[in-house]
Amino acid sequence: MPLQLFGRDQIVVHYENNNMISDEPHSQGVLGLWARRFAAALRTVMNRRIQRITLLHWSLLVVWVTGLWKFTSHYRQLYSRSAIFATICTNVLLFGISDILAQSIACFYSYHVDPIPQVLNDTFHHVQGSPDLENDVGYESDELSIFNDFTSEHSTYSDNGDYPEVATSQATFKTDTFDLFRWCSFMFWGFFISFFQAPWYKFLNFFYTEDPTVVQVFERVLSDQLLYSPVSLYYFFMFSNYVMEGGDKYTFSKKIQRLYISTLGCNYLVWPLVQFINFLVMPRDFQAPFSSSVGVVWNCFLSMRNASK
Repeated sequence: MPLQLFGRDQIVVHYENNNMISDEPHSQGVLGLWARRFAAALRTVMNRRIQRITLLHWSLLVVWVTGLWKFTSHYRQLYSRSAIFATICTNVLLFGISDILAQSIACFYSYHVDPIPQVLNDTFHHVQGSPDLENDVGYESDELSIFNDFTSEHSTYSDNGDYPEVATSQATFKTDTFDLFRWCSFMFWGFFISFFQAPWYKFLNFFYTEDPTVVQVFERVLSDQLLYSPVSLYYFFMFSNYVMEGGDKYTFSKKIQRLYISTLGCNYLVWPLVQFINFLVMPRDFQAPFSSSVGVVWNCFLSMRNASK
């Protein structure tokens, strides 16, 4: 603020706006600083552990279970209006819960857990005739899983700088934080397959006779397990490879060669009995949600294989 004197009693004051302009970036810097401090404090609180599981895991689980509980009272009404919309809501909630459980299990143990026992996994590879297993190079050697964590931008890598496709690369993954992207992707997959799941159950109930005899139930179960399950699992591999991890044809072919048969074998250990009970006992409007409810355990299994080494 320079001063100019004119004569004896006249003072002219010139105000400059530089300081006024500079105050605005300063205020923005203060707000940004407080925002960063708040975000850091929030992360600290959410990462606090209760029974070795972070508060964020617990909070999301409580919210999603509460939402599912409230949704059950409106399910029949929604199903009468639109079977697909009711199935979408059910799958989004259940798939979200299953991945939260899977990430909570990994957080509890603080390392990735492969839900398939090694003996069973090796048996499937021997049946498949995997050349790598014959050369004493097993599934773990590639750090390969249903989700290509070694190609995911959300994973952290070791300091050796090896290319992910090299079999000797060692990858380290965080299990003490919640992977929001993986969770949202898993729920999106539940949303996507709802457009096929609901029409598929309608097709099975329309194509076969209505009497729930053992023979007709077996026909529905065989149709479901021989047609729907292999195709849906194959496209799940494709979705996890290309969408969730940004993989390519090479990673997809490795995933199919190494993991598809073993995972499909585990599918046949669980789902035929589940679907037999489903088609024999459950009413038609509850067949899809019953399958999705049992699918919480199955989807948790798939999600845990994401984290397996």
